[in-house]
Formats: sequence, structure tokens, C-alpha cells
Amino acid sequence: MMLPTLGWLKAETSSESELPENAPLHVSIDSRKIQPGETFWALSGTRDGHEFVEQAIRAGAAAAVVKRSFSAGDPDIDSKLIAVDDPMCALTELARRWRQALKCRALGLTGSVGKTTTKDFTLAAFANEQGVFATHGNFNNEIGVPLTILRTPRDAALLICEMGAARIGDIAHLCSVALPDSGLVTAIADAHTESFGSIENVMRGKGELYDFVARRGTAFVPTEDMRCVQASTACTKKIGYGFHSQPNDWESGYVQGKELLFDDEACANFVALGERIKLCVPGRPAAKAALAAMTIALHHGIAPHVAAQNISAARPASGRASVKKAGDVTIIDDSYNANPASMRAALETLSLRRAGRKVVILGDMLELGEISDIAHREVVEELDHAGVSLAVLIGPRMSHVAAASIVMTQLRIYPTVEQALPTLSQLVKPGDLVLVKASRGMALDRAVKRIEEQFS
Repeated sequence: MMLPTLGWLKAETSSESELPENAPLHVSIDSRKIQPGETFWALSGTRDGHEFVEQAIRAGAAAAVVKRSFSAGDPDIDSKLIAVDDPMCALTELARRWRQALKCRALGLTGSVGKTTTKDFTLAAFANEQGVFATHGNFNNEIGVPLTILRTPRDAALLICEMGAARIGDIAHLCSVALPDSGLVTAIADAHTESFGSIENVMRGKGELYDFVARRGTAFVPTEDMRCVQASTACTKKIGYGFHSQPNDWESGYVQGKELLFDDEACANFVALGERIKLCVPGRPAAKAALAAMTIALHHGIAPHVAAQNISAARPASGRASVKKAGDVTIIDDSYNANPASMRAALETLSLRRAGRKVVILGDMLELGEISDIAHREVVEELDHAGVSLAVLIGPRMSHVAAASIVMTQLRIYPTVEQALPTLSQLVKPGDLVLVKASRGMALDRAVKRIEEQFS
């Protein structure tokens, strides 16, 4: 694989630092995890990365990218510094230049829900193909996308690039770096509405991906989501997909999922492109993501039977609707993130599963702005429909609306996860099916860990 080298980095930054020219460029932004030979990029966040340059070099970093005014005061360290005007701007621009040097096709993925699961299924569909690379984990922001590109070798055939957004302009910026020639918006729903301001702005922001590929590439469109359909209006080449018949007004290509069924574990199986797919991941959102992956794989020349087999064998990432066993307790760990749409989908998944007693541990959904109260209230009101026996609700927003809600489901309300943890051993019983879900900032992965420790 031909990755960018330190020589390439020196040339692009006009640096005269004493570095091994042919050493591959491996970028790290965390001095605590630096590996020998990596290049530490001194970015500013809650802490200024320049505070950790010396630590990174002494831990084995081959080089560090810093602002021009920085000096470690040690000639041995200063000789390994690459000075730029602004490390963040340099990261963006260097990633853009490397992307321009790549000959591969690029798929952009965004959406209010389902983008990481869709990325994972899509990558799985290409499992036996050489030269397919994708965003690692959730590296999907203004830092993660450049890092993904700089980790892509020159001989790559396809780059699957997940893109996150919190405001208008974010996706347009990421597209200017990743240069996708095809794009998929998985869904447009209430998420980050505090920063976007409205659902209309969410549609405008997510739709920037479709705007970018409108004249130069292919748009993959979930036709059951009318906001996605509307956002893709200007796209010249479109391929739709869904579990309904092709819409009468949809004149482009279409992939239909048929015979959708769910087993006792709420895992879907369905037929697409003549092949049956049997998922190991529970829930309707997983089925939608798998159908999207099939559609994308077909467009890129993957045989339907190969894609179906690979997708059927795929497993979810930790914290994303992954099913775990702790003794006689079954846990649906969906603690990674949450918004109103994904919370509704998780409760629907729970309702599809056959189990004795269903328990939910739900935390606040963050960054919803003005719609926060009504969104949390609607979640609480869904508990009865999902067949939930006991709901453990955590966080100030959940606590506020739950206190005034009238539901048949038994409620236990806690302002913080710290207050809830000691009670879980009494509230959760052997044989229970437990769903854990909240925004990542609520740290409900701690609840998953506590249940595993107590019942395993």
C-alpha cells in the first residue's frame, strides 16, 4: 500500500525538518496513544495539543506538526517539528491534496440516523474486495474525515466516507475535502436541532451531500423518507431503495426489499435483488441499512449473492444495538447515541422481540434545543406501546417530563447515571430483556457494564 510519506509531508509544507523521507505518514492526535513512527498533530480542543508535543516525541513520534511560533526549547525535539500557520487548516488542506492524488471512487454517507450502521454494512458487502477503505469508528467530523483520507493508500479502489454535521455548511466543507462521486443521506430527522435551528435546516444541511453529487455523480435515496427525496431533487442520476413498491413518481433506478420479516430476536430477513438476507442485527433500522448497502454494492459491481452473504454475516459495532448476554439477562446495548428518531426505532425493535419482562434504561437526548421537552415526552409516552414493564429514566430532561407523564409502565427516575447505578441490581431481574439507550454524553455504557458485572 502506498500511503503518504514524511517526505511528501515535508514537501507539501516546505519543511526542512530532519525526518526519514520514505517513512509512511501515520497521523495521531492523541499523545496518550502515540505509537513509534507516528506523526503527532498538535490540534487545539479542550487542551492545546502543543502542550503534549514533547511527550509525543519522547514516546516515539517521528514528527510533530505545530504552529510556527512553537518551540520545545530542545534541539533534538525541534528538529522533528513541522511548522505551519495553523495545524487544523494544514490537516484539512493536506487531506484535500492527498484526496486529489487518489484515483479511487468515493462514497459520502450522512444522515440523522443510521449512517454508521449503513457504513458498516456497506463495508461488509465489499468484504472480499481489495482496495476498499472506510471511516474508522465515528471519525466523521472536520478532524475525522481528513484523518480517514490520509489513511487511504494511493492504490485504493473505493473510499467510504462517513460525514457528520451539526450545522449548515458542515457537509459542504467535508465534501470539499473528500470529493465524493456518490452520496447517500440515510434519513433526515430531528437531530442536532439545537445547533441547526430547525428540521428545515437539518434537511438543508444534510442535503449538501446531494448538492455536491448532483451534477457529477450518483445519489442513493431512501424513498420512504420524503425529506431525502426532496433534498435529492436536483440530482441527475439517482437510485432509490425501500421496502415498498417503486413510487409512481420515481423515474430513476430502484431496489426493492421484499418479504420483510422479523424473528423472535427482532432480526430481519428479506429478499433484495433476488437474494435472501438474514441479519444478525436486530431492528428495522438495521434492515434499512442493509438494503442501502445492497443498493450501493450493486452500483459498484458486487454480485448480489456475494453482497447478501457478506451483509448477513456482519455484526454491529459495540454500543450500536449489539445484543449481549449477562447470565440470564439479555442486553440490547444501544448506548452510543440517541435522537428522537433512533429512540423510536429502538423501542420498536424492543416491541418486536419476544421476551418475558422488558426493561428500558433510557437517558437524555442532547442537543435538541426547543423541541427537547416534547421529544422526551413522546419517548415516555411510547413505553406502553412497546410493552415495557419497567423504565429507568436518567437525566434532567427525562426526569422533568416523566414526572408529569401518565403511563402504565412502572417508572424509576434518576437525575444522573451515578444515582441510578447502585439500584440496577435490584431493578433488573434474571430473565429480563434490557434496552439501554441515550446520547453518548449520558455515559449509559456504564449501566451496561454494571449489569454485565452483576449478572455474568
